[in-house]
Amino acid sequence: MRSNTIDRTAAPGPLLAPVGNAIGIAGHAQLSPAELATGPVELAVILAAGEGNRLARHGNGSPKPIVSLLGLSLGERTILSCLEAGIQRFLVVLGHEKEEVRAHFERIAAQRGCEIRFVESSNWRLGNGASGLAAAEAAGERLFLLCMVDHLPRPELIRAVRSAAINEGEIGLGIDRDRDQLFDPEDATKVTIEHGKVTHIGKQLDEWDAADTGVFLCTRALFSDLAAAASRGRHGLSDAVATLAKRGAVRAIDVTGLGWLDVDTPKAWDEARRRLLSGLSGKGEDGFVSRFINRPISTRISAWLSSTSITPNQITGAGFLLALVGAALLAMGEAALTIAGGLVVHAASILDGCDGEIARLKHRATRRGAWLDTILDRYADVAVAAAITFAHARSQGDPLVWLGGMVALAGFILASYTTKEYVIRHGYPYPNDILNRLKRRDLRLIVICVAAVAGHPYAGLLAVGLLSHACVFGILVRGWKIDPRGAR
Repeated sequence: MRSNTIDRTAAPGPLLAPVGNAIGIAGHAQLSPAELATGPVELAVILAAGEGNRLARHGNGSPKPIVSLLGLSLGERTILSCLEAGIQRFLVVLGHEKEEVRAHFERIAAQRGCEIRFVESSNWRLGNGASGLAAAEAAGERLFLLCMVDHLPRPELIRAVRSAAINEGEIGLGIDRDRDQLFDPEDATKVTIEHGKVTHIGKQLDEWDAADTGVFLCTRALFSDLAAAASRGRHGLSDAVATLAKRGAVRAIDVTGLGWLDVDTPKAWDEARRRLLSGLSGKGEDGFVSRFINRPISTRISAWLSSTSITPNQITGAGFLLALVGAALLAMGEAALTIAGGLVVHAASILDGCDGEIARLKHRATRRGAWLDTILDRYADVAVAAAITFAHARSQGDPLVWLGGMVALAGFILASYTTKEYVIRHGYPYPNDILNRLKRRDLRLIVICVAAVAGHPYAGLLAVGLLSHACVFGILVRGWKIDPRGAR
């Protein structure tokens, strides 16, 4: 993707101009219905013109698109969800504090390597329909997505809307049928649906089938109806959608369960924060210790770190250094230092979860970062095992102590290696069953911590080493049964 930001501020014509002037684009050839439907949707129009007074407490007076949520602004979170869904270009509609908002999106474009253009809505105070109409000239002729800057849809939801099929003259609307999961049903924009089409839309509907998620798949028909609604003094986006719905031109795109939240009040901001943090739990992948002990602590640390400039790789390095400090304390062999070493090692285990959490919270996950984390974890395991073995061998004077330490360490290394080899050999991940959970690093390190506090770190090392070998053997047997060609 291109990293430049194109400055193309379009001064919209009069709001009540005839429809032809409102949507006409000089130099653009008309596309046939077949051409309109082909090719991926690459443009997202983002309405970022509103004032957002209800979020003033969290934004410290900043415009709504700039309000921060766990280290990223609402505007950046919307952009990043679209990027992950495959959207390549953005058109941001400016209004309130337009220069400040523009500069913020320009920084996003530079940092994230995407193309962002801008249009200004001089009538943004009238409603989001007026903001949408300002994009008519710059949006082009092809299908595009329309997103609200504060609705925070997940990438999966955007993908579903982006890949839907609509006809020329229609628009598609992502709808959520799960009333129980709506955060604030009273404030939600509601729709009724018949035969896959939206028939009515509004906040005050008594009978309704689903909620409007704020993500639209649009043809230029939207701009015609925005202009028509404006000519009647109606300047809400829902006013144009209601007109389209009356003639059966709003296709309902069911995105139930794919995740979104309209963040336009302090309570909704708090809920968005809670959902983002709870989404870090990794319940399907975490080991027992990570899920019930480490993760509740690490997510609180990550929530604090998210507002800083600390990077995931810096956290990885800090966790590694902390593990080395713990290993050094364990190597001393003195009772008090052994206890301290065990506690420091477990603290490193907790911090080890923060790098991935910050990477996910701030959309900074990279293959290089995951690789670095894996390598440093193995070095840290070697340091801890060697330190415990060294201290015990020095106190016992028995060379066989080193053999036990080497056997335990081999179990740690193989525990990590085995499931990665499973993926390579079978083409899919090993399931997170009891064997996978028992061999994980979080369990090893807490057992070593508890054993160190109890004064027997070497016994703890041997115990988790043998457990790791047992798990490796069980995984090997399971993988062997899957592929009969493995017999030789």
